[in-house]
Amino acid sequence: MTELMTELNKEAKQHITRSGLLYLGAALAVGVAMYGITFPIMLPEMQDDFHRRYLDMSQLLIFMHVVGAGIALLISPIQFMIYRKNRTLHRYLGRVYFLAVIVGSIGGYYMAWYAFGGIVSTVGLATLTTLWWSFTLLAVNYARKGNIAAHRQWMIRSFALTFAAVTLRLMSPLLHEVLDEVTAQQTVYWASWSLNLAVAQWWINSRERVTQRIPTS
Repeated sequence: MTELMTELNKEAKQHITRSGLLYLGAALAVGVAMYGITFPIMLPEMQDDFHRRYLDMSQLLIFMHVVGAGIALLISPIQFMIYRKNRTLHRYLGRVYFLAVIVGSIGGYYMAWYAFGGIVSTVGLATLTTLWWSFTLLAVNYARKGNIAAHRQWMIRSFALTFAAVTLRLMSPLLHEVLDEVTAQQTVYWASWSLNLAVAQWWINSRERVTQRIPTS
């Protein structure tokens, strides 16, 4: 009995931790998403050299990336919160999310080509973009086949890559404090999404362990 209570308390603490991380992530996602969606409007007024260089690039492709990624980021926490409560809305938002990822990925390849930091940054962002739409497509295919467990796992990985927009902005100021500008950008363009994938896999594994401990009868 004591062991059972200890196990239940442990699972309750893990649930609280996961819920707290989810709500914190949702708040950060909304903030960064709104920044991305309004970025094309704010861009002409930005005076720093880092952002001014975007004015010489294709505004359409920049718009496709920041708005597509912004919409995907805005939808991500909503999908987490409603998938058990409103399956119809979940499916419709999932379609919007998929389209947003595809549109954002097209612009993402373009922005990766011009990424600050040279080939290291370009490869990092291009890898992120490729995994982003690939994981999302895998999730969609599993949903169509009725394999909801696999669908959920691949969507968690997709959401983790979408959330790289947030992680990048959290990590960047810290990296610029200890690294030169080029190295900081190169590092963040790889670390922001690979760290997220590692956390996503931990989340998936922890949920699987909980499921395996639940009695089947």
